[in-house]
Amino acid sequence: MIYLIAILIYLFFLTGVGLYRSRQVKTGADFAVAGRSLSPWVVVLTMLAVWIGTGSIVGAAEKTYETGLNALFLPLGTLFGMLILTQIAGKARGCEVYTVPEIIGNRYGSIARMLAVISLIIAYMVIVSYQFNAGGAVLEVIGGEKEPVVLEVGGEVTSRQIDKGFVRFMPDEDFEGESSLGLYPEQANQWSQQQVKLTVRIVPKADVLETKKETSGVKNLLVIKQGDFAKYGMADLSDDIKKAKRFKIALLPDGGKLVVVNPVFTAGQATVIAAIFIIIFTMLAGMKSLASCDVFNGSLIIIVLIIAFPYLLIKAGGFSGMAEHFAAMGDKPNHMDLFGTFKSVDYINWLLPTFLLVMGDANQYQRFFSSRNARGAKQAAYMLVVAAIVVELLIVACAWIAASMTPDPANGKYILIYAARHFMHPILGILFMTTAVAIIVSTADSFLLVPATTFMRDVYMKYINTEADEKKVVMTSRILVVVFGIIAYLVSLMFAESTGFFAKAMLAYTIYGSAITPCLVAALFWKRATKTGAISSIIAGVVMTLCWDQDFFVKYFMHEQTYAKLAGMVPGLVKGLEAVLPAITVSVIVLVVVSLLTQKKREIVEVN
Repeated sequence: MIYLIAILIYLFFLTGVGLYRSRQVKTGADFAVAGRSLSPWVVVLTMLAVWIGTGSIVGAAEKTYETGLNALFLPLGTLFGMLILTQIAGKARGCEVYTVPEIIGNRYGSIARMLAVISLIIAYMVIVSYQFNAGGAVLEVIGGEKEPVVLEVGGEVTSRQIDKGFVRFMPDEDFEGESSLGLYPEQANQWSQQQVKLTVRIVPKADVLETKKETSGVKNLLVIKQGDFAKYGMADLSDDIKKAKRFKIALLPDGGKLVVVNPVFTAGQATVIAAIFIIIFTMLAGMKSLASCDVFNGSLIIIVLIIAFPYLLIKAGGFSGMAEHFAAMGDKPNHMDLFGTFKSVDYINWLLPTFLLVMGDANQYQRFFSSRNARGAKQAAYMLVVAAIVVELLIVACAWIAASMTPDPANGKYILIYAARHFMHPILGILFMTTAVAIIVSTADSFLLVPATTFMRDVYMKYINTEADEKKVVMTSRILVVVFGIIAYLVSLMFAESTGFFAKAMLAYTIYGSAITPCLVAALFWKRATKTGAISSIIAGVVMTLCWDQDFFVKYFMHEQTYAKLAGMVPGLVKGLEAVLPAITVSVIVLVVVSLLTQKKREIVEVN
């Protein structure tokens, strides 16, 4: 409960800052780009806070739990992208615009501008949606659990309660061995009389890892350390359990009690709470409040991670202790090896989307637009390179150390949140959790503000109400924040729980990076890019991203058998590629080729 109280206090503090700043918002420029008044230091901290969001503190940490030390290469996409961004910052600020589609529209015309708006909104709604999910997940974890309820024969449980470990067995002190839990699944609104069974195995604490190794791949096996009241490790659930939504208890295990322990907040409730807070906070003062709060958030994340790294390393027993822990787990033999788990194609699949997003991320450009001048924007970009890489490396390092002390993969999805709760000193844990929540909120706010600002500037003020006064602009901007917030929440409901945050991030980064980044960079630096080339490039990037996904392609374009035959003809290396390399390759080729084919002398634009 103390974690929840601390986080609520910090969020109330941020809300107070937002309310105070909301009184200073008088114009649309104040709401969208903080009146172009931010100093370089404020710009770098707000850029850091928005970049180090769920994709890093949850997504990259989750991937580190799966891959080990090899994940130290994940920040390379950020590094290379930000190095190029330093050369773009000054020129972008010199455009005196409010949005990325505005740059594209000024260069390529209204059709390209609208396509950029659509691509941006699609990608950013996905990003905001998983920020909502992440905020809800953290709130669910820190909210704790309700008092356990003892289950009897005839009682009901859900498949989600079983899968999430809410249904638990509390063994007697001296009980050791195996027992069975019998369940009647619900089928067609009736209880089946054919039981499915879970095997409950209680083993001495020293034998847990060995038992898990021996029973790898066994269906419906629950391994519990002797004397513990908790789920430790569940083997894969059978299809019978995955398909049914509810079960009636037919047989209770011997040697203890079966209980259900539900969280204080369900995942759905926690996500709604997170979404409401994020939407309200963004609506209050736009960029003015975000920049002010990001100064606290950006500073805090650096300080906390610098302290957390050595603390966790000592807790794990140093590098030798980590090696012993990973070896004992059995399924993580290469987690101490810098080149242990990634395949060659993984570097492309995981680094390229981040690289492309960094170069074209409308959030970073909106911070440049908020800078006092082009010189300040460029200074901030250089400082950001160092700050972002240090923070991302520390996140991966902390997740790697925590993974060595966390054998249960159920905790790997939120490994840093789990580590803050179980491995850090309470004061450090509170600071870390508070920072994590604040960073998620900050990132979600920024990714929600951008599509609202984009629609306001590139659609509403250009085509719907060209004569809107400043009061109308501010009010409509706030309404748009709410509208897009609701859309993002609906998108969050579409994602299956099995889809990790890292996978969601890669999808959104690929859509945006392949559609927007090539024509944006060309608009600033390549004078021979044409209107037709840019339009074709945006369409090609989005279409290739979607069509590379097998499920999408089969659903809308061809039969599964035909797709399988074609896929069998593709070389193995290409099969392992995610959509990003094909999408960006097609997008760039189309931009260059179509531009050269459609070029006329009068279309060549001088790029200053």
